[in-house]
Amino acid sequence: MDKQKLILPISILLGCIILGGFFYASQINKQKSIEKQQEIDLAVKRDELQIKQEIDQAQIDRDKADTTFNNNLKCQTLLKDLKQRWSNVVGIYYDEWENTCIVKYTKNGKTEEGAIEGMQDTK
Repeated sequence: MDKQKLILPISILLGCIILGGFFYASQINKQKSIEKQQEIDLAVKRDELQIKQEIDQAQIDRDKADTTFNNNLKCQTLLKDLKQRWSNVVGIYYDEWENTCIVKYTKNGKTEEGAIEGMQDTK
């Protein structure tokens, strides 16, 4: 008679342990799935940021090249006037580092260079 009284509570306890195990396993699986999705989202955001940075850098490089080209073009337009003003002017180019036009000229038979701002008439 005592065995029959114990069978029902043991069955209920065993059933609860089995159901709890299944529930625990499903929660672990769900957590791993969420973590994996978060890793994928993070990788996508990282890739998007890297692409955006590359696009921004390309735009900066393009703008810099355009600026250099335009400044060089401005320097070249000055060349005709400089040649009329000074007979020893050989050429001109834009120096990006100094951010100015550099004039090539001859002095005592040698070619020299100088910033356009430093050019002046000699008396």
